[in-house]
Amino acid sequence: MTKVIAVVNQKGGVGKTTTAINVGAGLAKHGRKVLLIDLDGQNNLSTGLHCVPETREKFTVRDAMMQSANGVLIDPKKGIITNPIDMVDVMPADINLLGFEHSISDDPEAVTLLKSYMNKVRPLYDYILIDCSPSLGILTQNALVAADSVMIPVDPEFFGVEGVKTIITTMQKFRRKLNPRLYLEGIVIVRRNNVSKEKRNKMEELRRAFGGKVYKTELPSSVKASEAEERGMSLLRYMSWNHLAKAYASLVEEVLANEQR
Repeated sequence: MTKVIAVVNQKGGVGKTTTAINVGAGLAKHGRKVLLIDLDGQNNLSTGLHCVPETREKFTVRDAMMQSANGVLIDPKKGIITNPIDMVDVMPADINLLGFEHSISDDPEAVTLLKSYMNKVRPLYDYILIDCSPSLGILTQNALVAADSVMIPVDPEFFGVEGVKTIITTMQKFRRKLNPRLYLEGIVIVRRNNVSKEKRNKMEELRRAFGGKVYKTELPSSVKASEAEERGMSLLRYMSWNHLAKAYASLVEEVLANEQR
């Protein structure tokens, strides 16, 4: 059964894209068929895996959403680019996605556009990870309608913890009205290096509040993650012995342990 996971945080700079890349790559290393969907107009995931369409006839997630919603019969693999190093597929984005988000903001059906596309592509994969934009706007709302579960990377400081609470509240709203199957996949604590007393307290607060929904694995920081993305690959492929790479490998094991949910 395919599992669709939206990687969500309305706060930027928490390693959301890096987490989507490395969890996806780790699942692929375990033999799973993986699609990564770049749902951010900054297209960092597409760039970080060197999966940016270059032709004039380029086809991005924006086009897939529009055509699927309009009932156009498209090849579900159209526009998807395979990263040959990590062997993951990518449905890329480009800057036009930002304008698209603005253009559909008044459409009452706007939050269901990604779901229309997902229904076509879902049978082809074991896992689909959606890298969301750093907001809870229309694009992220599309992910919440289309996904089975939500993964939240969080920096354990005051605003980070408050942001998790906001995401959970938003999820509950979408579960009641638009996606009753949506659940919390897990919360990933990031930036474990040089943890202050305040951050330790916030980490404990998260674990008390959400219990087993907070992954045991905590992600340290490493400059090697950006080096890997400059080379178009995951950190797991670039430097598997790196401390962050090892943490991602451990996180993937936890995700796999939840495979039957």
